[in-house]
Amino acid sequence: MIYLDYSATTKPNPTVLEYFDSVSIKYFANANSIYRLGLNSKRAIKRASSQLLNLLGFDNHEIIYTSCATEANNLAIKGVLEALIGSKNRIITNLFEHSSVIAPINILQKKGIKVSIVQHDESGRVDLEHLKSLMGADVALVSIGSVNSEIGIRQPLSEIAKIVHEGGSILHCDATQSIGKEVLGLREADLVTFSAHKFYGIKGIGALVKRKDVALTAQLHGGTSTTIYRAGTPNTPLILSLKKAVTIIYKNHAKKYAKVKLLNMYLRGLLDQLPYIVINSPKDALPHILNFSVMGISSHKLINLLSKKEIFLSNHSACSSNSEKSLAVLALTNDEKRAQSSIRVSISHLTTKYELDVLIKELKKIGKAI
Repeated sequence: MIYLDYSATTKPNPTVLEYFDSVSIKYFANANSIYRLGLNSKRAIKRASSQLLNLLGFDNHEIIYTSCATEANNLAIKGVLEALIGSKNRIITNLFEHSSVIAPINILQKKGIKVSIVQHDESGRVDLEHLKSLMGADVALVSIGSVNSEIGIRQPLSEIAKIVHEGGSILHCDATQSIGKEVLGLREADLVTFSAHKFYGIKGIGALVKRKDVALTAQLHGGTSTTIYRAGTPNTPLILSLKKAVTIIYKNHAKKYAKVKLLNMYLRGLLDQLPYIVINSPKDALPHILNFSVMGISSHKLINLLSKKEIFLSNHSACSSNSEKSLAVLALTNDEKRAQSSIRVSISHLTTKYELDVLIKELKKIGKAI
C-alpha cells in the first residue's frame, strides 16, 4: 500500500494512542465537576492548554477545544459575526478557502451579511493592495487560510494581519494544513483553527485559538464548561492527546521538513518529464502538497485506476471529494480541463522515494492509454 493523502488525514502516532489510553483512565472524571477528581481533570486541561499555546507561539490567546477544524471554523466565523451584529456586517475572504470556511460564510450571506472576495496574483497569493482597498469600517472579519489544502498555496500572513489590524478588523486563519507541517508565526492572527488528525493525532479533536479580547458568541449551548464559548463535557483525554501530538510532530521538525522538501523536488522532476502532465502547485507552495493535472483523463477515473494498484491519493480536499473538479485549481488557472483532471499528492516525512517511483511508473502506464 502506498499512501499519498496525508493532507486528508494521517495515521495516529502509536505513542499518541498509548498516551490517550493512559490519560483516559487517569483523568476519566468530568472536568466540569467540583470534586477532587473533576478538578484534577480540569487542571490537566489547563496545563495542556498552556503548553500547547507555548508550543505554537501564542502569548495572548486562549483555546476553545472543538470536535474538529470544521466546527472550529464555524464557531470562529459565525461567532464573531453574531458578536458584532448591528455594528459590522461584511466578511472578506478569497477563492482558496476550505469548504468549512466557505459554507458558513455562504449561510451568513443568505442572512444579509455582505461578502467581499479579495483578488490573488498568478501564484494564488492574496493581492495585498486589493485587500487594502476592500478594508472599511463595516468589515467584521477577514478569513484567509495559511495554506490552501488542494494546491499548497501559502499566504503572507504577517502582511495580511498588518493590513487587517490597521483597518480595524479581525483576522481568522484556518491553519489546518500548516500546523505540524511548518513553523508559522500565527500569533498575529486573532483566530486560528486546526485539527489533530492532520498531524498524527486522533480524530475527534480540533481547536480554535482566540485572542483574549476578541468578542465571540457561542454556537453550542447547554450549561457551563471550562470555557464560556462552547458548552459540553470537555474530552480530557483527547485534549491531552492533541497536545501530545503537537509535541511529537515538532521534534526534529527541521529534519522532517527538509526531507519533505527534497521529496517534493524529486517528484516535480519526474513529473516534468511526462508531456501529458501539468503541475498546478506553485514552486513556493508548501512542499507537502503537489497538485498536478493528467490531461486527457478525469481525476475520478485516475484515482480509481491508482486505487486498484494500492496507490491512494485525492483530487482535492476530502471534504469536497464528491465535486467533479478542483475549485482551487480552477481559481488559479481559469482552466476547466486542468481543474477536472487535477490530483493532489500530499506527502510527509514518512513518504519514500520508492513510493514516488511506483506512482510515476503507474502514471506512465496510464499515460500510454490516454
